[in-house]
Amino acid sequence: MPNLPNSLDPKTLAALDGLSLRSRQIVEGLLAGSHRSPFRGVSVEFAEHREYVPGDDLRHVDWKVYGRTDKLYLKQFVEETNLHCCMIVDSSASMHYGPQDGLSKQQYAECIALALCWLVLRNGDAAGAGTGTDSIDAWLPASSHPDQLDRLTVLLQDQCGDDSNSSPENNAFGNLLRETAERLPQRSVVYILSDFLTDLSSLYQGIERLRVEGHDVTLLQVLDRDELEFPFTGDLQLNGLEGERVARVDAGVINRKYRALVAEFCQGLEKRVRNLGADYELMVSDVNLQAALLAYFQRMQTRGMSG
Repeated sequence: MPNLPNSLDPKTLAALDGLSLRSRQIVEGLLAGSHRSPFRGVSVEFAEHREYVPGDDLRHVDWKVYGRTDKLYLKQFVEETNLHCCMIVDSSASMHYGPQDGLSKQQYAECIALALCWLVLRNGDAAGAGTGTDSIDAWLPASSHPDQLDRLTVLLQDQCGDDSNSSPENNAFGNLLRETAERLPQRSVVYILSDFLTDLSSLYQGIERLRVEGHDVTLLQVLDRDELEFPFTGDLQLNGLEGERVARVDAGVINRKYRALVAEFCQGLEKRVRNLGADYELMVSDVNLQAALLAYFQRMQTRGMSG
């Protein structure tokens, strides 16, 4: 992969003022490195022909019919249905973990969500979003309105740092997904961005509900490098981010076992999610965001071709 601009590094992005500016940097890099949109609208079904009327869009002319009849006819379709995309961002307290000089998991997830919305809207399709913990705290229905990106920016930005609804009892992210299914008026592409440190049985039920109703679901699991590699040494006091629990541990003693358990957790999550007919991608919050998204789009395209 070619060298990527330093401006897309999470540490540099963290110094930029505002989610919109960060996402603009990401999208400009993506557009420079990829000319084709990774999103495609829903297919439409051909219905009939009608004669051309001056002012009609020539892209809908059936040139094969013109070649046979020397007359212009337009293809008509049952319905022009654009892609509808919905971003669901976990705003629980555990998502606020991150380095002082970089992006927290939630900030990283917000950048990804807004960058994806930007690409969807640029393609002429509709994007919306919802945030919350065990229920939807903020919701913006999918739209292709010219002001939609600004509305999405406000919705996501307002959730940054707000953990007022997080508590040990708020550990059923799947409830939020079931509420999402009730709010979506039509089949949609749904991205779920979270660390998924939640009640997994509830999560799987929420995913299953979305899939049963025909939605295309992708889970983007956002984790900090510390959570994957546990780079700590010596005696530690670990404070729970969603509750008052405190654990004192010897980092050297638990390091290998911890890493094995986290790897097992992620692999088990991916396996179950794919068995439910959804997609899965692990995102590490210190990775260059352009590199992470381009790699994801490439894998998505490869899976689509193999499928």
